Amino acid sequence: MKLTAKIKLLPTSEQAQNLLDTLVRANQACHALSEIAWENKQFKQFGLHKLAYYPIKEQFGLSAQMIVRCIAKVVDAYKLDKKSKREFRPTGAIAYDSRIISYKPAKNTVSIWTLTGRVAIPYIGGEHNEALLKFQQGESDLFYRKGKWFLLATCDVPDEQTSEIDSILGVDLGIVDLATDSDGQRFTGSEIRKYRKKRASIRASVQAKKNAKASKSTIKNTRRLLKRISKRERTTSTIINHTISKRLVEKAQSSNRGIALENLKGIRDRTVPRLRKKQRREHSSWPFYQLRQFITYKAQLNGVPVMVIPPAYTSKTCHECNHLGHRSGKSFTCTNCGNCTDADHNGALNIAAVGASVTWPENSTLICFLHRS
Repeated sequence: MKLTAKIKLLPTSEQAQNLLDTLVRANQACHALSEIAWENKQFKQFGLHKLAYYPIKEQFGLSAQMIVRCIAKVVDAYKLDKKSKREFRPTGAIAYDSRIISYKPAKNTVSIWTLTGRVAIPYIGGEHNEALLKFQQGESDLFYRKGKWFLLATCDVPDEQTSEIDSILGVDLGIVDLATDSDGQRFTGSEIRKYRKKRASIRASVQAKKNAKASKSTIKNTRRLLKRISKRERTTSTIINHTISKRLVEKAQSSNRGIALENLKGIRDRTVPRLRKKQRREHSSWPFYQLRQFITYKAQLNGVPVMVIPPAYTSKTCHECNHLGHRSGKSFTCTNCGNCTDADHNGALNIAAVGASVTWPENSTLICFLHRS
């Protein structure tokens, strides 16, 4: 499995300036390469390399492998479309490969190429990221943000072998409770709901200032504020999603169970039109797909198989008699057997039942997409 380790570099002031000069020079080379690619309508790696390698090497004084990485960056930029010429920020991220960067986990240092040659820079990454670096393979992106230096290293982590499972842990993802499992445990709380409502209120208040009568400076400041708010929300939601996914996977692993999830593709198109305006702001702001991704990759790392099933009628079907009932908010009532329960818990039990009805491939952690008849 491909994972990314994020580590923070701790360069001296001299090393930091050296890194900055290298980053700026490399992006200048990318800009020049983009000019050549655009003028000659040459957007393929081999063609652009043949056309521009020696002129760029002579003009910018970069190493051979750094020029190769710059050419790759320009080619990747034109893969989306070729309708407009690409430009590159002076401090945009640059990819390094094994020829121009090497990690020394025993010393917590990285040897990286710069304009003045190789430099050894210490780094910190935390227990999780440093463990991933043992499997580092492929490219690493060097990027600069607010005076700090980071590396995003690609790591090819082997999947854990799965053992035979005893049962299935169903997980229902929702609006009020972010996740509810088939054991009845809810992975949310009043604090998270208050946070989501507060952030939605703040966004609405700030956006109200960005109207037609506002001055250009006010609009500019409002956009900056909205950007900071958005970044803060993404950080918080990512932390919460990591916490929820970790607990679910740990529970499944400790009880020797697989995990069954809903296929959330198109969830916003299906659910947002039915929600109240306040609920729409809360629902749209939460990255449910990210939560599913976190559950999936953590499960694969720990040898827990994961299955994805269609979400249709999972929370409207009674888990006891399999008849369609009535759902109102968080409450579910079966009109056939009279069963009254939490709608999300009922959905999680149905998800677990569908997952248990399928034969899971031995030693497989791949996601299976099932279709209900």
